[in-house]
Amino acid sequence: MNDSLRALRFIYGYPLRYRREIITATVIMFIGLLGNIAVPLLTRYAIDIGVLGGKSGSLLVTSVGVLAAGIATTALLHYGKRMRFNVASKAVNDLREDMVRKMMHLGPADVAEASGGRALTRLISDAVSVRGLTNGGLLELANQLLVMLAMLVTALIIDPRTTLLACIPMVFVVIGNFTVQLRLQRAFIELKSQFTKLLAGVGESLANINVVKSYGREADASDRLNKVNEAHTTRDGQMKRTYSRWEAVLNVIGGLPTPIALWAGGNAVLDGTSTVGDLVAVVALVMMFQMSVHMLAMHVNGAFRSVVTAQRLLRVMDARSVLATGEGSTDVPAVGGIHASGIVVDVAGRRILDRAEFRVEPGEAVLLTGPTGSGKSTLLHVLARLRDPEAGSVTYDGVDARTYASEALRRRIVCLPQRQWIFEGTLEENVRFARPEATRQETADAVEAAGLSHIPLDRRFGASTLDLSAGERQRIGLARVLLVDPDILLLDNPTANLDAQTEAALLETVLRVRRGRTLVIASQQPAVAGYVDRTVSLASSEPSAGATATLAGATSADGGKES
Repeated sequence: MNDSLRALRFIYGYPLRYRREIITATVIMFIGLLGNIAVPLLTRYAIDIGVLGGKSGSLLVTSVGVLAAGIATTALLHYGKRMRFNVASKAVNDLREDMVRKMMHLGPADVAEASGGRALTRLISDAVSVRGLTNGGLLELANQLLVMLAMLVTALIIDPRTTLLACIPMVFVVIGNFTVQLRLQRAFIELKSQFTKLLAGVGESLANINVVKSYGREADASDRLNKVNEAHTTRDGQMKRTYSRWEAVLNVIGGLPTPIALWAGGNAVLDGTSTVGDLVAVVALVMMFQMSVHMLAMHVNGAFRSVVTAQRLLRVMDARSVLATGEGSTDVPAVGGIHASGIVVDVAGRRILDRAEFRVEPGEAVLLTGPTGSGKSTLLHVLARLRDPEAGSVTYDGVDARTYASEALRRRIVCLPQRQWIFEGTLEENVRFARPEATRQETADAVEAAGLSHIPLDRRFGASTLDLSAGERQRIGLARVLLVDPDILLLDNPTANLDAQTEAALLETVLRVRRGRTLVIASQQPAVAGYVDRTVSLASSEPSAGATATLAGATSADGGKES
């Protein structure tokens, strides 16, 4: 129960950021819904005074009144809904912004662990649910309850006996709806999970379509998705059939109030204890009450689904950030030396680095090598403070890295990933991504220094463009680095998938534009060793023992020698 309440507080916290607008919209819609009650009351007056009393003027007045009430109700509901739609859009955007910001502080494996590897669905389908709960859910549930109470009180004032008799079946309908929603909540969780797998599977297959085609596995990929789709469809059908059966039973029970009101109210008219106008008004109010109970069930359903969605989102929001804090000094002096001491990193329950020690002197070029999975990339991320270790520390020229704000460090230390992100836009836009305030001339100089002068600055690329070679992609990444002009450059396997000639050309370019920078290259390519001052090896234990990585060398945790 506490988890559900926390989930609801979290998810409704987004629309309630705009408390004034949402309260105003809710009040306006409440007044609009109350306007519906005016119609039965005016009809009652028209029948008893206008028709039975023979006053045609009263009929005209009440007819105009019914028209005015309808127009006012429609206008108020339209305006209230429009305000809610605006708030819903803002709330969805806020949630997505917070989710992206949170994911930016998680490592790739941490995102996968926190969200089941389905971060995209959290940002798309789950985030969109905020729109639905802003326009319905608990907010509309509260409105419906208040309107139902007003209807009930009004009907009780007109004819208490008939109203009470008519409401007896509705008690069972309300209890039944809550029971059904509780039973279906677990099925909805399972259904949501299956939909997530389906969406992720489609995305994975499309992203790797060339690999699928290369091995002629189109049929297998399609069959795998079909199985997930069939399981999703089967479970969805079971849930809908269960809900449909219960809904049919509850609708039969829920249909009893109107005939009960007609029978009891009609007898009251025959007995002379009530008027025809009273009968019509009570029957109309009872029918409206029935419709409100139906709407109430829908909003209760929305509230239950909100809990499930919020719990899924909270798994991401509650995940521990790879950076302990974003605070720190934004004034970062020029740096050159790095010393990592006792570094311990765990990812998804797996020990990646175990008490690793690593030192690079200012202006030194070091090759960091080791087998796949030994933690080379993870160590670079720690050195650049893209993530903080579970234990140990990193210092820059003797100053703890956590002294500085992580964003401010990006001007001094850049870690170039193995695969460069090329987005839709020109070459200039792609390079200036690293420093948007750079001038066109500065961008052109960086492009030329990186060896890309053969590509015009205004050449446009598509997202994940395939018309660039692997070497050109790496050079675009290098141009970004040169535009930032950091003191320390960390390269993660920059020559992967390059032929020997392209590898040599890229490394020569790196050395040419290095200009005394401290350089650390993580790579398994033996040829890289010829371009650096020294080599440090990472040793990895057997996976079955829990993969841990330590640095071989004089500073290694297990006392190996520097190569």
